[in-house]
Amino acid sequence: MEEAMLQNIYLPTVDGPSHSRDGLGLRGWLRSWTAERRHQKLRRDAIATLLRVDDDILRDVTGLERRQVEAAARLPLCIDALEHLQRLQQRQMRG
Repeated sequence: MEEAMLQNIYLPTVDGPSHSRDGLGLRGWLRSWTAERRHQKLRRDAIATLLRVDDDILRDVTGLERRQVEAAARLPLCIDALEHLQRLQQRQMRG
């Protein structure tokens, strides 16, 4: 359940696919790029939201410590922070 809560917080929905290619050349690329930028902004905003809550609430809702979320926020852009946080959750649940 905690994993689903984290995913709902971290991955807000956006209208339309982020990598749609409609064959319109530059216009299609620009549309795809704009959608991807929006996805990235929503993900950054979601991490910022997680970091604004009280430590105890963060731990109760996600099962993660603030330092773990902060470390995920500092990961290079080529690494999926959600995936990283989910792996941390799974390790903690196993003990």
